[in-house]
Amino acid sequence: MIDIHTRARRVGNSWAILIPKEKADELKINENKMLHVDIMVIPELKELKGTFKTKKSMLELMREIDEGWD
Repeated sequence: MIDIHTRARRVGNSWAILIPKEKADELKINENKMLHVDIMVIPELKELKGTFKTKKSMLELMREIDEGWD
């Protein structure tokens, strides 16, 4: 089992993911080998904006930060 990070690419009307040759060689993958693939989408940083939840309000957090500068 390997863990790789790769990008999806458009191939005709489908999407494809490429396995680096070194990893394919390591697992002895050939053209007819059956594979099981788990896919996890890695969100871009801009998609995470506003998703961080805290118990304190932003104003409280900023006041705590300011206290450290006195």
